Amino acid sequence: MPLHPQAQQVIEATRALGLPPNHTVSPAEARANAAKRPRGPGPEVGKVENRSVPGPAGDVPVRIYTPEGNGPFPILVWYHGGGWVVGNLDSADGTARHLCVGSRNIVVSVDYRLAPEAKFPEPFDDCYYATVWASDHAEELGGVRGVVSVGGDSAGGNLAAAVSIKAAETGDFRVSHQLLVYPVTDVDFDTGSYLDNGAGYNLDRELMIWYWEQYLADPAQVADPLVAPLRLSADFEGVDDLAQALVITAEYDPLRDEGEAYGRHLNELGVPAQSNRYDGMIHGFFSMAGVMDTGREAMDDACRFLRGAVDDMTEEYFQQHEGDPAAMRKLLDPQAAEVLMVLESLGIKAFQDMDVDECREVMNNRPRPKGPEVGRVEDRVIMNEHGKEPGEVPIRIYTPATPGPWGTLVWYHGGGWVIGNVETADATARELCVGADCVVVSVDYRLAPEYKFPAPFEDCLTATMWAMANAESLGSRPDAIAVGGDSAGGNLAAAVSLAQDDFPIPLAFQLLVYPVTDYAYETRSYQVNGQGMFLETASMRWFWDHYVHNNDLSGYNIFASPLRARLSDDLPPALVITAEFDPLRDEGEAYAAALEEAGIATTLIRYDGVIHGFFGMPHVIDKGRQALDAACASLREAFGATLVEPEAVAAADN
Repeated sequence: MPLHPQAQQVIEATRALGLPPNHTVSPAEARANAAKRPRGPGPEVGKVENRSVPGPAGDVPVRIYTPEGNGPFPILVWYHGGGWVVGNLDSADGTARHLCVGSRNIVVSVDYRLAPEAKFPEPFDDCYYATVWASDHAEELGGVRGVVSVGGDSAGGNLAAAVSIKAAETGDFRVSHQLLVYPVTDVDFDTGSYLDNGAGYNLDRELMIWYWEQYLADPAQVADPLVAPLRLSADFEGVDDLAQALVITAEYDPLRDEGEAYGRHLNELGVPAQSNRYDGMIHGFFSMAGVMDTGREAMDDACRFLRGAVDDMTEEYFQQHEGDPAAMRKLLDPQAAEVLMVLESLGIKAFQDMDVDECREVMNNRPRPKGPEVGRVEDRVIMNEHGKEPGEVPIRIYTPATPGPWGTLVWYHGGGWVIGNVETADATARELCVGADCVVVSVDYRLAPEYKFPAPFEDCLTATMWAMANAESLGSRPDAIAVGGDSAGGNLAAAVSLAQDDFPIPLAFQLLVYPVTDYAYETRSYQVNGQGMFLETASMRWFWDHYVHNNDLSGYNIFASPLRARLSDDLPPALVITAEFDPLRDEGEAYAAALEEAGIATTLIRYDGVIHGFFGMPHVIDKGRQALDAACASLREAFGATLVEPEAVAAADN
């Protein structure tokens, strides 16, 4: 595409400064001139601290940016750009602040020695030693010892790739993610992007040749992958320990092709790497997130990528504290930790340590919040006349106090298909009725093990078809029916949505709250969160054993394990809510990804620091209230789009 107008403005503003190109002056003059370039301030962070850390030839200055709130946080070690010749902590300040706030990472920005006074490997050594220090002192900083992410732009991207390679080779620390922003990865000035973009686009070919001359102590060093990461050998022994990467490139950047080539090279080595090219952009745009729209877009993409380091941090912490649930709970939101302490004080055993009757008695009698008042509550019984085991299905209907028509949410409670009923779901149903301003039909489906799969699913399907057929008497419309549920109820909501062909009118929405989506127990969240976090891995085995007939592979039926379905793009849009410290987290997020991959409008929200069940605890866990509010907002939006009066649509068209 053509050069973006904002990129053109940057080029013109840079020319207006009248500064000579760096390669035509001394390194000292280049640094002085670089300091004259305007830099936008970054956002406020929780804390900023300047320190010096031990390096190979003396102390290395670093600047540490800590987010607001309570940790532990992932740690990103950031290396600034500037061709290894210019740049410092101040030039990187705005970018470091944006990354800290957007990714919720502690950012350790490194002021490595500059060339030509310090040639390779000295700048690299400073970066590596500073990263070792950050890993070793992670707990002091507010992170977890032994795992960090690395990142940098331009020459800093080169250093980040090199640090990742060295760490994979030595095992000195674990690199979780590497963020490589238009990185220098090779010494080749004849690539297509060098030939096309080598003059007039903020970074010139002659300047890059000069930078390399300042950096290298010996031209033969280009064979070293710590100098030119693209030359990393295919038989590199540490390949399995190379971190996943996000490579950001700009269309009008001479470094574009070598950055993208490195992303492909990592993929060829079996390392997950995504390359994002931003069309119309020039070298340096990433650090202009405050003034360039596409810079903000790239920064947001980078921050989303870095937020994934939370899982690696938690896994590392788990490995250090395996078998110590009390230590794992130190990572929790304080309110979630308090809930676990209260449950322990009540002497409530794990689900798998009780028989079914005891489990139901304990959970049904557990203190529950009282939900808000609604317009009307009605209990009814409908008949499931289909499937293997026909029978009665009680439902409870909650109607808003506001004028209709309303949308209708058919809600299936959680409880591992074994426990729960309309009473245990009452407060949540009331919250959804009031917050989303919709009718809620809460389904008291028959429970396992007395009624195994598919009976509970068929009860839910029957209730949903009944709600659609009786929409007008509910004060709703047949085209404004959504489904939702939490945990096992989320599983049932996903399954009912998969039965789309059974409905005369498509469903309007699916609300999946930490849904069970697969019969397997192999995800990382089962391993890390599977003990001492309210819902345990052993609990899920117990629930599945009661729900499905293990001798007939029922667990692999798509209506029992929706993640195993081949999804189509005619499924209803979805909101998937997960909890960081929930064994079900990964399968819920995998299902959200599968929905999105199938072309279904899907929103995924993970709530950090909380446990399975938090959605039903808005009175004691603030993030439970936040999740309820998000669910209600999504339902209002889905129903609002459906319930627009024809007259209003016609008026809008005119």
